[in-house]
Amino acid sequence: MTALIPFRTQRSEGVADNTKAKFSDMMEQTRNILSANPMISPQMEKFWEAQDRMLQETEAYSQAWFQRRHEATQAALDAVQKMNGKKADSSATVQAMADWQHGSIQRMTKDMQQWFDLCTTCVGQMTQAEVEAGQKGAEEVAKTAQSAAKSAQNKKKATPV
Repeated sequence: MTALIPFRTQRSEGVADNTKAKFSDMMEQTRNILSANPMISPQMEKFWEAQDRMLQETEAYSQAWFQRRHEATQAALDAVQKMNGKKADSSATVQAMADWQHGSIQRMTKDMQQWFDLCTTCVGQMTQAEVEAGQKGAEEVAKTAQSAAKSAQNKKKATPV
């Protein structure tokens, strides 16, 4: 049994080394792709910034939605208590049910309004990110073109040896 332990260690180290090499190769390829196309980096940067903003918006929506669900649960409990009370009459029961339904409609309306706002905001975030990335990418391309033009001018001025 002890003979297997060194084998496992050697095998595990070999797999880890191979995984590190593959990851390193992948990172090098990614760096080469990014440096070859100056438009990609701004696109990626703005995409992830927009994703972060959308997550914040979604989190705020979710918190508000859960708060309304808690209110709905409490309202239903209150209605049940009013309808089952010893002094409850039919008019109190009808009124408790009407109040609960009215509150439910208001909460569902608010859900839909905030859902629509969330979707609109997210689309706006992605649109804004695309515009900003395009502007930043165009600036990067212009810088690259200027650098290439200067390099070409310097080569023309160089005296052959």
